[in-house]
Amino acid sequence: MDKDYLNILVLGHTTFGIRRLRIQKETFKILIYLLVFFQLAVTFFLCDYIQVKKKTFLLNRLRQESHIQKSQIQLFSAKIEELDKKLSKLKDFDRRIRIIANLEKGQESFPFISMGGFSPSMAHGKSKEESKGSE
Repeated sequence: MDKDYLNILVLGHTTFGIRRLRIQKETFKILIYLLVFFQLAVTFFLCDYIQVKKKTFLLNRLRQESHIQKSQIQLFSAKIEELDKKLSKLKDFDRRIRIIANLEKGQESFPFISMGGFSPSMAHGKSKEESKGSE
């Protein structure tokens, strides 16, 4: 019958003496299992908490970057609108100068392709028109 119990001796100060605890082996096993389960649960929740904190940090950083990008887009949009207004003013100014100089629009203009100038087919076409006109 004594084999079904675990005896635990607790030594304290000399005035309290020795205390003796008797715990059944089955109860001790259950306590150990509960302790292991509790430790695993705490470990799981701690790891989950750390992952949530990392994701929250990343989310906040992404929100900050998004806010910066939105402000940059608004700035670029304002600059584009300003350039568009300036371009329309220049077109209007060009139209007025052409009216004053009595020039027809597009008389000597070629559509330019890229930075290299006009296309060879346009130049060839223009040279044919000039040669026909001089004959």
